[in-house]
Amino acid sequence: MMLAAPSPAPQDRVAAEAALEDLFRSLIEQTEGDALALHAALTETFPAMPSAMRQHVIAWSVGRSEPIHAKLACFWLLDPSAQIRAAAARALSERATAGTLSEEVAGKMVILRSWMPQDEARASVDKALKLAKRSGLATGASAKPWTIHSVMATLPDGGGAQSLMIALQSGGSRKTAMLLFKQGYGVKDAYTVPCKSANEQKALLSRISQETGAVKVPLSWLEGSLAMALADGLAAGLPPAAGLIEVAELCGLDKLRPEAVTTEALIAALPVAERIRGLSAQARGKLINASEGWWDRHEIVQSWFEEGDHAHEVLEGRHNPRALDAALWRWLETRRDFWARLVARAADVLAASDHPDAASFTATAMALLEGRDLKKIPVMADVHDQTIEAWVFDDPDVDQDATLEEWVEEAEADSPKSERKGELARLVKGSAITADWIDGFLMSVTIAPKVIAPNRWLPEILGSAIGNLTSDSIQRFADLILMRANACVDQAKEAAEFSAAMSGRSEMAMRDWAAGFSYACGHFRSSWPAKSTGPDDRAMMQRVADAMATGFSGAEVKALSQWIAARHDRNCGS
Repeated sequence: MMLAAPSPAPQDRVAAEAALEDLFRSLIEQTEGDALALHAALTETFPAMPSAMRQHVIAWSVGRSEPIHAKLACFWLLDPSAQIRAAAARALSERATAGTLSEEVAGKMVILRSWMPQDEARASVDKALKLAKRSGLATGASAKPWTIHSVMATLPDGGGAQSLMIALQSGGSRKTAMLLFKQGYGVKDAYTVPCKSANEQKALLSRISQETGAVKVPLSWLEGSLAMALADGLAAGLPPAAGLIEVAELCGLDKLRPEAVTTEALIAALPVAERIRGLSAQARGKLINASEGWWDRHEIVQSWFEEGDHAHEVLEGRHNPRALDAALWRWLETRRDFWARLVARAADVLAASDHPDAASFTATAMALLEGRDLKKIPVMADVHDQTIEAWVFDDPDVDQDATLEEWVEEAEADSPKSERKGELARLVKGSAITADWIDGFLMSVTIAPKVIAPNRWLPEILGSAIGNLTSDSIQRFADLILMRANACVDQAKEAAEFSAAMSGRSEMAMRDWAAGFSYACGHFRSSWPAKSTGPDDRAMMQRVADAMATGFSGAEVKALSQWIAARHDRNCGS
């Protein structure tokens, strides 16, 4: 007969209790009494603990009456680990059985149960609530919400991640709530940032908006999007981030429940969807074709490419550009719903903020869902090209923060053969760009006030020429671009050298150079910030734009060379 393990001696239990008291006291001091920070600190220690010890720590905390432990109990109900959720839920059920469950925690459990996956923990929570109801326990009243001054949201990035910021105030206290949604994962993160003043809060939101392109949206949009994100996570068996409890409480979202929304329903609910359905095929096509310009107006769209392991597996072993091209188009065909939903979510944000691009995004999402040829949807061609470019140039040895000059110097260690006359022109013949266009593009990159990393500018050139390249010529093409970049750096340092090179061009070649320069200035607009450019800079950039139609006179070449040298010196701090 197997004997039961002996119970710990009384003195051992006392010692264990004291150890837990000390652990929590120390962590509470370290986290300054912030329950969410305490939850994070404890979560970091759990992997090193045996399962039985974790469950004991959770049960001990859930059994405490202090407010910080009540918050911890709720946070653990939303833990990513099913075991931790189950341990917390069992401990709460035991409190309900003993009649010691507080009204406050019971009230939160009523809301949280719908945020939890259908598993053992959810069943224990339901059991606890039934026991509490039978005993006549009333659920606690909701806390008074804070005033919401504004809600801002970004468009989703290529991985489906979307950030939200909420400006909150209660009396003299201010906080900014931060949320992160991710397609297929739900509410990935949620927390608040204390702000000392209204100015500090405004400055924080302004900075985030400038960096991410976030736009203002109404509170009603927040509630609907949160409900959809909750359901998105639960479909994958994932509860929302624990910090959502505090954010929902501050925002007065005590009715927040998950709401599953299919991609079809999401698109159908977009404000202009019905009007677009009534348009002619030509009018709808015009809206879809407008997606070609999204990259210029919404910087986050530049992150729209496939970067997962599955996409890389599709590309692995295919060194012929045409094989890469075809394989990726086939893969993207299987990803229609993902991209249709992502574009629809972006359209939803733009529609909520009354942005004029909302119609174009809506029409494109509809086209993706309806089966339009992906090659006839410009933004999907961008996704396709950028995916290949990111894969081809995914080199861990390249310093992504290097300047153009540093990148050139490092790459010159393995110097390729010098460019033969007309070699680059032959490689790009028949493409949308010329060798002179490339030179203009590279000069703009060279003298931009803010550094443009190679992983941003190199794919732009490759994407315009890749259709003409073979597996044998891709590396040579990259070598030639490197040499041209090196020449641009030298010409930027010496006005006379640039002037001589430009003067040797025909009018058509000058026009191509101007087109490449202007394209790079516009495409990397954030690297030409207003605070770093003066009237002379803007005047010369406009003159270069005009030269796309006229070329340059001798006097204009001289003025351009002097400006480029001065711009380069200014960037170097000379």
